[in-house]
Amino acid sequence: MPAVRQRRNYKSAPARRAPQVRAPQRRKTQSGWSMKLGAWAHARLREAQYDSLSRRVLQGVSLFVIAAIFLTIAAAVGLIDDAGRAVSNTAATITRGAGLAVKNVEIVAMNERTMTNVQKAEVEAIAGIIPQDIMFSVSPKTIRNRVMDLPWVESVVVRRLWPDHIQILVTPRAANALWQEGGKLSYIDASGKKLGPADATKVTGLPLVIGANAAAQAPKMFEALSTRRAIAARTYALERIGSRRWNIRLRTGSEILLPEQDIEIALDNLENLQARYRLLDRNFTRLDVRRPGFLLIRPSAEITVTAPQSV
Repeated sequence: MPAVRQRRNYKSAPARRAPQVRAPQRRKTQSGWSMKLGAWAHARLREAQYDSLSRRVLQGVSLFVIAAIFLTIAAAVGLIDDAGRAVSNTAATITRGAGLAVKNVEIVAMNERTMTNVQKAEVEAIAGIIPQDIMFSVSPKTIRNRVMDLPWVESVVVRRLWPDHIQILVTPRAANALWQEGGKLSYIDASGKKLGPADATKVTGLPLVIGANAAAQAPKMFEALSTRRAIAARTYALERIGSRRWNIRLRTGSEILLPEQDIEIALDNLENLQARYRLLDRNFTRLDVRRPGFLLIRPSAEITVTAPQSV
């Protein structure tokens, strides 16, 4: 019989795994205008690395611009005397050429308030920023102090947005009433501070305060009327009489004469009379409550009484 060959079982070699290649991790870089400038300078140096002359020129220009900027800053803070004025002026010219000069001044109203064109012009004028001023010489603190001197300004924030933008964020005071004095109309806030001129054709819904020095005393009346809603809803104007007391002009054209003292007691009595008798809705031209315990009323139409005929 032929010999039978025995088969050997050869185990297959395990498949080799392909080596894993890790992607190189990107280095975290800082963002910002200074980093972009540095990257630009580095790229220019790399381009000129085979040209020694170009590299030297680029390095020289970079150092010259940096020196000019430092000279400009020194001039802005007053560290350069008269002998260095010419050098600082040259440095300022170079700084402007580098794009670090004021090109745009933005004035914005904040906190959902509005500003008129006249108010924006006042802010721009008092800020004193001149076009092409060096950005380093513009002091946000100084500009803020100047703008805060305007009577209608509540708060100010000044920002330098590099390389050439100045932003002035202004919160105007909210107008609470109108003040008429000597035929001129002005806005006043809740503290009685004058905010600026008002246009009678564009004003609606604000109470009117009339009389010399009336604005300074108006906040007390505003507070007193805030809790007497029946009177406040019918009030058209508050008139200061002789710097001593107030008259209330109602929307119907009627007039209420208030006392010099104990104004709140007189207002409480009027509120009670309105609740019980609808007094303020009646036809009268004048209501005098200056004397405690007395109420003098002048009707709109004179009442005539016919004497009885003798028999």
